[in-house]
Amino acid sequence: MTKVLIVVFDALRPEFLRADLMPNLHEFAARGVRFKNSRSTFPTETRVNQTAVLTGCYPRNHGIVGNRFPEPAIAPGEVVNTGVDEQIANAFARAPGGLIKMPTMGERLTEAGRTFAALSAGTPGGGRLINHMAEAHETFRLAMRCPEAAQPAGALQEIIARIGPMSDYELPATNWIAWAANAYLEYVVPEVSPDVMLLWLCEPDESFHFLGIGEPGSQETMKGADAQFGRILNAHKDQIESGALHIIAMSDHGQISLAGGPLDLLAKLSVAGFGAAKTPGPETDFAVVVGNAGGIWASESAKPRAPALVDWLMQQDWCGPLFTPDGACGTLKNTEICADHPRAPDINLILRSNDAPNAWSVRGTTAHDAPYPVGGGCHGGLSAHELHNVLVLGGTQLRTGDALEAPAGNIDVLPTALTLLGLPIPTGIDGRPLLEAFEAAPADHPSIQEHTVTAPNGQTHLSVTDYGSQRYLNKAWVS
Repeated sequence: MTKVLIVVFDALRPEFLRADLMPNLHEFAARGVRFKNSRSTFPTETRVNQTAVLTGCYPRNHGIVGNRFPEPAIAPGEVVNTGVDEQIANAFARAPGGLIKMPTMGERLTEAGRTFAALSAGTPGGGRLINHMAEAHETFRLAMRCPEAAQPAGALQEIIARIGPMSDYELPATNWIAWAANAYLEYVVPEVSPDVMLLWLCEPDESFHFLGIGEPGSQETMKGADAQFGRILNAHKDQIESGALHIIAMSDHGQISLAGGPLDLLAKLSVAGFGAAKTPGPETDFAVVVGNAGGIWASESAKPRAPALVDWLMQQDWCGPLFTPDGACGTLKNTEICADHPRAPDINLILRSNDAPNAWSVRGTTAHDAPYPVGGGCHGGLSAHELHNVLVLGGTQLRTGDALEAPAGNIDVLPTALTLLGLPIPTGIDGRPLLEAFEAAPADHPSIQEHTVTAPNGQTHLSVTDYGSQRYLNKAWVS
């Protein structure tokens, strides 16, 4: 009976998968199966894509429509920040019908009599989200930034007794990532031994945010994360070769560099006559949650004014692609980007980006209203650099030395892991098992249909790949 280890290098762009920078991941990709055309989901934000990995679904089905979003039934007059443990714990407790609207990997494995564990070096809320049922299922969860929420009780103390206390987080984050790998190897492997393990590394995401994409310190972080991946591969060498373990190595999204200072969207909307704030409220017409992309939610009284706001946005030189529930004013519809959920914003706004290089010759810059330093990285939008992610599989059930053209994405991780375990694929999910990667790959497969969808007014363009019943997002832009 095999097991599956999923290792996520948060925000790793595919061009950094190089022999000189990440030799262990590069060799693993060369020996395994790499999906050259793997895609993130929109918004290209971490908790949205964590949920896609866990459920095999797009936001239209799983309901996590952003890292932050209004949900009056959970937090009236506020925006739920899924990165904050207290807020997401409250959201799980209060959301009508559940915060995540589809069963997660942990729930499906428990139902099948198998076990799931998760360790996150990232945000406290993300650490809870990836195994939110740890208490009920009596499984392992550790969020390094929220150690008091570790499950089972006492696990953290046992880990510290074996490997020592966590180091302080600092950039480059080599010590932080090393502690995560040590906790996995020295505690999770011998004491928990789950059927599926999700090890979520927070790098190079945070280094990109604060140092810059490709900046020397961020390269050191990538080298450090790769060294820990090499340790993991060496520790599991016999299991991998015997078929007892299969590994999925991936990133959740890419990043793009910030051009200039923040736009101050709230001030711009106010000057234009649209009452806006960061949170909904009785005096707020439009709640704006935008970094380099995000959502604008209209209050009930302001909904009739949403088309006027769309029309104004289209006239701004910093405005990029626009999507709305009904295609208002010639925008594209949320259905095109698989984001048509009741929680979705009235306006999905992506700020304008281009392919210009940053200070370290890494392509892709964007207008923004983000809190990171000028020249730092951001994500959330629909540029190719944000949507294109890393996805590599290795193990005895899988082909060797293949770089496949077939489209794939984060929505396919759950059904592929279940297939490796010999478990049935649930109905109602958006993803598919990546059968092309298997030694017994089917001879027939759907045709790859890449095409562009253009808004009626000709301003927003969206490139997608339809592969059977699956849709993958390539990029969006404005003309």
